[in-house]
Amino acid sequence: MEVNLQNLVANARAVLKAGRGASLLPMVKADAYGLGVERVVVALETLNPWGFGVATIEEGAQLRDIGVSKPIVVFTPARTTQLPEYARYDLRPVLDCSETLSLWDGPFHLEIDTGMGRGGVRWDDTESIREAGVSEPEGVFTHFHSADESADSLRVQLERFERAVGLLGKRPALVHVANSAGSFRVSTQMDLVRPGIFLYGGKVGDDQPTPLPVTRFRTVVASIRTVRAGDTISYGADWTAEHTTRVATLSAGYADGIRRSVQGKAHVLIGGRPFPVTGRITMDMTMVDIGMDHPVRAGDIATIWGDDSGHEITLDQFGAWAGTISYEILTGLGKRVPRRYLGV
Repeated sequence: MEVNLQNLVANARAVLKAGRGASLLPMVKADAYGLGVERVVVALETLNPWGFGVATIEEGAQLRDIGVSKPIVVFTPARTTQLPEYARYDLRPVLDCSETLSLWDGPFHLEIDTGMGRGGVRWDDTESIREAGVSEPEGVFTHFHSADESADSLRVQLERFERAVGLLGKRPALVHVANSAGSFRVSTQMDLVRPGIFLYGGKVGDDQPTPLPVTRFRTVVASIRTVRAGDTISYGADWTAEHTTRVATLSAGYADGIRRSVQGKAHVLIGGRPFPVTGRITMDMTMVDIGMDHPVRAGDIATIWGDDSGHEITLDQFGAWAGTISYEILTGLGKRVPRRYLGV
């Protein structure tokens, strides 16, 4: 997988522009969505972000180990037994219950649940919100459940959030609501923006800006064979050649991130030409029908997604073929796939 760090930074700049003066809190959880957190963080540091967002203490500790000194917010709600580890690595916890609030004396962020139903204090739980306000959180935030789909739901969640923030007594220094899609929809001035998938090249709504492509996933043609009418390909023998053709075997499979569910829908690009995936995808190999007339040879490059000779399969298109989203495609790439970095 090629990772274009220059485009990643350009996508971050687009979010900052939409944020109207808000500082950047990029989400780099799950190894920076599968791209490789160390190189991604170094690239994003050129924009002087306020800090970084992760999902686990271990991810926060990894950032400290590679030299990150900026604030790190761990967005999974903290448990009381974890608090010593937060202190050890100087991490900002997300607190949402009286027990953790009573045991923590460092900076933290308070989550308000305005409809996501995943974590945080309910927006209408007046007593708990006021109790949290006594501890003076550094930041307060909510998470939109449908910012990429529904402006109406975003408006409702914002109204709930502002009501809850008003109950804190003192407005925290850092108020943040905008994920990738929210960054382009929220007109209210906030202190931080929290982009995720947009940074890494994934779309955040049909009516929103299109990010620059950041990744290109490629493999090589391992072998080519001629098959005759009636011959079958791969496990289950559920693809049968209707006529004599050639089939190329690619040296990547579902262990590398090519989902089995793209069978019968996806194509790959070889020399800028599309060729359909043929038969079931196996752990280490994928077969494509290259026909009899195209000069494909063993050793040629096959593009799973990305640009090839002016033709492109987008990350989101591949996700649609797989019946899933770009997030899952990127974070599902296998560890044995080398990440090669361009720019920055």
